[in-house]
Amino acid sequence: MAYSLEILGAVTAIYLVSLFLRAWSIRNRFRRATHQFGCQPVKHFPNWDPFLGLDLFVTLRRADARGQLSQAYADLHKRYGNTFEMKALTDSGIQTADPQNIQAVLATKFNDFGVGQVRGSAGAPFFDRGVFTDDGEFWKQSRSLIRPTFSRIEFANLDSFERHIGRFLALIPQDSTPFDILPLTKQLFLDTSSEFLFGQSIESLLPQTPFDTGEFMKAFDDSLHGLTFRLLAGPLRFLFVLDPTWKKAYTKVHKFVDKQVSNAIELQTVVANDDQEFTNAGKPKKYILLHEMARVTQDPLDLRAQILNVFIPARDTAAIAFGNIMFELARHPQIWTDLRAEVLAAVSSPQQINFDLLKSLPHCKAVINETFRLHLPVSRIKRVALRDTILPVGGGRDEKSPVFVPQGRLVELDLYTLQRDPEIWGPDAHEFRPGRWAAGRPLWEAKWQYEPFIGGPRICPAQQQVLLQLTYLLVRVVQNFRGIENRDEEIAYVEEMKLTSESRNGAKIALIPA
Repeated sequence: MAYSLEILGAVTAIYLVSLFLRAWSIRNRFRRATHQFGCQPVKHFPNWDPFLGLDLFVTLRRADARGQLSQAYADLHKRYGNTFEMKALTDSGIQTADPQNIQAVLATKFNDFGVGQVRGSAGAPFFDRGVFTDDGEFWKQSRSLIRPTFSRIEFANLDSFERHIGRFLALIPQDSTPFDILPLTKQLFLDTSSEFLFGQSIESLLPQTPFDTGEFMKAFDDSLHGLTFRLLAGPLRFLFVLDPTWKKAYTKVHKFVDKQVSNAIELQTVVANDDQEFTNAGKPKKYILLHEMARVTQDPLDLRAQILNVFIPARDTAAIAFGNIMFELARHPQIWTDLRAEVLAAVSSPQQINFDLLKSLPHCKAVINETFRLHLPVSRIKRVALRDTILPVGGGRDEKSPVFVPQGRLVELDLYTLQRDPEIWGPDAHEFRPGRWAAGRPLWEAKWQYEPFIGGPRICPAQQQVLLQLTYLLVRVVQNFRGIENRDEEIAYVEEMKLTSESRNGAKIALIPA
């Protein structure tokens, strides 16, 4: 017993000494940065618990339970400034909603920051190494696997998308019956994304789907829930080691993906030398992301990890965004009327719809932009300093001095607060007003004040595809229904935070047939 206590005491002493040496080292590096670059400290949230920040952690978790986590962070920024430091257990570090700092982290000082352990090992073995979880050379290689396919002309080929939209429209009640359009939209983008990524659609919108869609979607959602909990737990994620439900769920997802990977590897011998942009019939070639990846690597585990890194955001981002569009339009029916007038004046049949036409609809673009401004699928971006570095502003009482960021420090970018900042967007910043986009996108993107797809080297590679598909889907729904009504008793937007942020109550509406 005495021997065990001696060992415990020695380990504790070593740990405390290491903490002291680390703090001393950071303090000395901060002094050098202050002397050389004029760095000043940022404001700190005054924790009652200065060691773990349990007090703020509990406050944020309560806000999350109410569906108001993003607003809770916005309230902290309102009180402590655009850039401040806080401690909240696993969510501790520098918080910033300043566009200059966001630009620095995502672009001008891109190599100083990475996802580090924020994503990486926390998601394994379900969500392993790939374009969204890694840094450095491995990230560059992963990015190079997917970039060519998203830059192909395939994303402008709307024929296959229209096939799925026809099924989607047929499932919408034609008698103004209230329904939640979000689950239906998730099925639509599950079908389209699986076809684009794997070459085989899950066909969840068909009455007799050849796949057990319900079981797969539940397994996928359970896998994402388990991943979210582990990311929130940070270093405490070992507490979930005995949880059997997560493994059961992600094993089903892996089984489906592994089958697609196996097919892609087998097909590789056939398509290895096929570099044509068009088929022999002169039509655009259909690019399948997994097949393009298999031309570079035939490692089945690597392919599974790489394609899952794309499948997760592809399946949810556009679906959630369209649900949010319907959520807002149901509360602003006059905007629907204006949209319909624009669409009917420009389009008489689906056959007319093409890439150039979709780009020429200002009301549609404004509605989509405004929805992304208010409701970001990912409202907070976490990065870790890979080396000692400096943020351009946020230090000192006036928040205008540079800020020293030591290696290993977490920096969180708060896009929700940025895109609702009254100093940028005006006193109606919290209101849905597409009219603010009448002049296009003045300087908001150039000034890093509007970043729903983030920016810099890690900008979402599917941005243009998502915007195109959302516009097309909006046009087709508006064509078929002359009005929209809100059928949700809850008027306010209640968020559900997973890997992405969505409406907890869905989008309960009624559509009035034309």
